[in-house]
This record gives sequence, structure tokens and C-alpha cells, in this order.
Amino acid sequence: MTLAHSEFKQILRCAKVPHSAATGFTDKLYLPPSTLTALLDSSKRNDQSNGAATTNGRYQSRRPPHYSPINSEETDYSLPSQTDLLPSPLIFRLIPTAQAGLHNARAIHCGVREFSYEEGLVGIPEWLMSEMELTEGDAVSIELVRLEKGSHAQLQALNPMARGVGDLRSLLEAYMRTKLTALTIGETLLVPISGVAEPMSFSVTALEPSAAVDIVDTDLSVDIVHAHQGPALDHSATSHNSASGNELVPGASIDVGVGKEQTKSFSFSFSAGVNSVDVILSCVTGDASLVASCLVQNPSVVDNTWFDFSAPSHKQKRLRISRDELLPQGSNTVHISVVGFTALCQASISVELDSTLEDKVEAETELSSSPSEDGMRLCANCGSSVPTARFDMHRIVCERHNVKCTHCTSIFKRGSDEAERHWHCELCNASGDTDDSAKHFYFFHTAASCTCDIELSAFASIAELAEHRRTRCPERLIECRYCHNVEPQGPASEDAVDIMDGLNAHEAYCGSRTIECIKCKANVRIRQVRVHMQMHQMKEQVARENMVPCANKECNKERATNPLGLCVSCFGPFYTGQHDPDNHKLLKRLARVLHTQLTRGCDSKSCRNSMCATGLQNIGSGNGSPVLPPSQTEAAARMVPILKAYAPLTTFPRPSIDYAKIDLHLCK
Repeated sequence: MTLAHSEFKQILRCAKVPHSAATGFTDKLYLPPSTLTALLDSSKRNDQSNGAATTNGRYQSRRPPHYSPINSEETDYSLPSQTDLLPSPLIFRLIPTAQAGLHNARAIHCGVREFSYEEGLVGIPEWLMSEMELTEGDAVSIELVRLEKGSHAQLQALNPMARGVGDLRSLLEAYMRTKLTALTIGETLLVPISGVAEPMSFSVTALEPSAAVDIVDTDLSVDIVHAHQGPALDHSATSHNSASGNELVPGASIDVGVGKEQTKSFSFSFSAGVNSVDVILSCVTGDASLVASCLVQNPSVVDNTWFDFSAPSHKQKRLRISRDELLPQGSNTVHISVVGFTALCQASISVELDSTLEDKVEAETELSSSPSEDGMRLCANCGSSVPTARFDMHRIVCERHNVKCTHCTSIFKRGSDEAERHWHCELCNASGDTDDSAKHFYFFHTAASCTCDIELSAFASIAELAEHRRTRCPERLIECRYCHNVEPQGPASEDAVDIMDGLNAHEAYCGSRTIECIKCKANVRIRQVRVHMQMHQMKEQVARENMVPCANKECNKERATNPLGLCVSCFGPFYTGQHDPDNHKLLKRLARVLHTQLTRGCDSKSCRNSMCATGLQNIGSGNGSPVLPPSQTEAAARMVPILKAYAPLTTFPRPSIDYAKIDLHLCK
């Protein structure tokens, strides 16, 4: 591989940058401040040697021959800033010093994230060090190079499961656009795929126009070659803790067995006419939690959209999922997980449609509702309605046999196990059985922290962490409204326009890319395409309102410049290259066309022209009798008013003609 010319070179020691959401699988290096200083000095020397002059040790750029103090304010030829002296983007060739000078030296081209690292060291992402087989402390050579813009890249998928990923090309283009600066033939890329535990590997096998290219701000086409013929990835079967997922069918239940912190995954697809469903988990022994999501392939207790963390005493867990909640994310499939809490949980999971739920709610309402009657009193101990005549007896018996909790309205049999096991949380208003306390404290009073870099402080509970993960967390998965890929939303945008448009960091970046308008050929931001096209529609509407119509009443196009006041299409049959200054020949052609149209017709089945023989036959007489075409004399009589209106075209000077008053009907 022919290497690009180096403009700057420095030897540094390797330091591993741990994997994180910000640094993961990017090719950007962390360099010390001295490297930036050396780069600026080197670029300034190169710029001066290429033609810049110095006066008394000060940098002075060359003025053009026509320069004068008069136009010095209009055209700025002053000293460029220091950053203008450096190429953009900065691309460095990374070569281990042990291989320097070898013909087959392993070289990778990288970008730079910042110049704030420890002196003498270069921070290299962990995956990139593994790719180059480097260890911490190894000496590497970094060389500043200028690469050509890439136009084409061919990547070879090293993982057979890549064939099952939906829009793989879009995912790769989005990954390279946000994480990479340059590509080199022979390097291996690690691409994270949402819903897949491990990143997928892709080898760069071909590049155009050179063996190493710059891919920043360029239109790079990507081709994918699959090297393996193994089984494709099945997203529904991908799980961190379980072997496979199952499709839930309304009306059928599936038995589930999970251990503590183990997960079993399921999925359900909304069909036409189904608006909402209830996912029901009935625990027979032990306890588990029920979570679901429409974008996370394997929901967990912290990564979910819907959840039920109810206590073990509630044997039935229920999630109500509406189809409308899926539409903003462009999916009809819900991913469901059963997460075990006890050592062993045996349960069954099923799905009920909304129609079944409505019938059940109506039945429960009919059973529970009873009209109030006169002569009834409410017992203060148990809350029951009792006839007034028997109220005193009921109160004595009720207070003897029943006991009411002093913290809540629960009623228990005096001395029963249920009353003894009744429990209230000391930190919140939760209550239940004593066996419920362990799960309650685990989910609602156990501190937890997020892996994102935005909020490093611990959350008060797993429930608060889950709320953070489904709302503000930069690692929350979204379906981008512009690239339609499932990507982390990124940190909250601080731009006022982004906040008003409801855009997160990824969508703000993705929507800021430009495409060419098919109408005006202008470069338009993707986020502004809809408004831009509405402006075109408004301009077209204004143009139609101000348009001067064609003189042909059967046409709705704009009038062109010709003696008959017709549009370009209607005037086409009358055009001739013969010299006709007084328009006599033009009027003869008009008379011939009108006469032929009135006597013979146009033979079009859709014609409704009242000045056409075919149109008259299609319209009919209204009583079912056939309509005969006009005779020669009748046709001539109907033509006369039109020809008289165009008669001024043969005189000099020619008066203006009011084309709107001419009742001209020409078949198209």
C-alpha cells in the first residue's frame, strides 16, 4: 500500500482509553497539548516557505497586485488564524515504531478528539489498540497526512449473523458518519448493532480512489460482502440471558420457568384492527417481573417502556399496551421479557385483546355496582353498607371479629395470619405482605447508577434509574425520524431551535445534513425539507393564481406568446415556418381545424367538447336518441364568431384582443 506524504511526525507512547458511550468504537485519538503547538509551528513554517513573506520577524501574507487601501476594508487579506493553518479534518497515520520502515508495516488512519492528554502519551480507544495488537507503553509514530475524499467503500461482514440485520447499509453509513474520520484497506471495524450483545466485525476490503481515504463531509457509497454462509441473525431469538424468544398469540398461554435475575424473552405483533392488548403473567410459584419495549430487543428491569414490578403477593402481573404508543417509533412489534426475582418462578404468560378486556370490565362493573338504597348506614370499621335496623348488631360483631389497620383502610380478621403479616414500608406509603418487603426495597429503595456519562451520581432506586433510562439517558434507543435507524438519542440538545422542534442530539445532527432539492437544486437541511417543499408549493400556488390562462377553454395551462393566445401545447398544431406577416395562413389553419373537429370529431371516448362531433355524441341528447354531427353549413356558422374575433390579427396596426371573451374550444 502506497502511503500518503507525511507533513508532521511525532513518537508517543500508547495509553488505553477505556470503552464508553462517547469513546466506544471511534477512531479518534487523544493527543497532548505539545502536539498541537508543534503542528502549528510546522504548518506556519510550511506556509511561509510556500510563498509567504516576513517583515521584521512578523508574518505578512502576499497582497494581490490590485490591492490598495481603498478596498482593504472590503477584502480581508490579513493574517489567518492559527487554526486556519491546519488542514480539516486532522488525520494522523498511526504506525507502531517496531514496524516503521517495513514494506508491510501495519498502518491505520485516525482522527483526533482533543489535545488535552498527558504529555508523551497518545490515548487510543481500547478496540483500536486490540486491532493494532498494541499494549500500553508501546511506542507509536503519529504522522499528519492529507487524504483524498472517499467515494466508495467495500466492507466484508465477518459475522454470519449480519445477513439478518434489516437495513445494514444505513447502519454502517450512520456509524461511519458519526464515529470515523478515515478508512484504511485491511482494517477491521467494530459496529454496534442495537439488540445484539456484541458488536459485529467488518473488514475494509476495497476503497476508492485510494487505499486510505477521508470520509468526513463526503458522499460515500458502501457495498457489503458476506463472507460466511452461516445462519442469519434472528432478532427475536437474541437474548443476553435466555436462548430464544417466542411469539405470543392472543388466547394462548405459554409456560415460563425462570431463576433469579434470569430472563425469558417473547414478542407480540399487532395485527390489523387490534388497538390495545393486555400482557398477563400469572405466577404459580415464586415471583417475577414483567417488562416490555418496542425498540429494546431484550427489555430488562432498567431498559423498558412498560413495566410491572408489583409485589410477590400479587400473583398476576399485567401490562396494558396501546397501538398508539408504538406509532411514533414506527413499529408494530412489542418485545416482552419475564425477569425472575426469586430462586425459581413457574408462571404462564398470555395476551388478551382489547375487546376481551372491555367485556371483562363491563361484567365486573355490573357485579360491583349496586344502587344505593334508603335506610342503609355505612360501617366505620369495615366500610360495608348495612340496613339501619341491624346496624347496632353489625357494629358490635364487626368490632369483635374484624380489625382495621391504623395506617391504611385494610380490614383483617382479628388474630389471623393475614393481619400478623400485614406490612408497611417505613420509607414510603407502600404496604402489603411481609414477603413483599424484599422486592419493594430492591426496586424502590436500592441505590443504582447509570452507565451513561451525563449523570454520574447514583439514583435513589432502580425504579428511578429505569425512568432515567427511558427518558433522559443518552443511551436510550430511538428510531431517528431522518435516517430511520435505531440509535442512542445522545445528550439533551442545548440549542433553542432543537428544543422547540423536539429533537435530541442524534436527530439534531442527522437532520443537519444536507441534500439537493429536486426542484431548485439548492442544498437543504434534511430537517428543513418539509418546510422547503411547502415554500415551493406556495410559490406554485401563487403562480397559478396570477397565471394568464390559455384562450382554449378546454385547457388550463398558462398562455404563451402567440397570435391566438394559446399555450405552447395548444399552439403546436398551428405552428409553421412559412412567412405569414398578416396571419392569413394562420387563420386558415384555425378554420380548417375547427371545421374538421365539428364535422368529423376527435374519436376520443373521453371527449366532452361541445364544439366537437365526438364530444356531442358522448354527451348525448338526454333522451337516449343519437346526436348527429353538424352539417357543413352548421359547422361553418358556428365557426364564424370565433374567426371574427381573430379578424383583427390581419390588420395594421393590430388592436388588442380580449382572448377571455373568445369561445374557443379545441380538443387536446
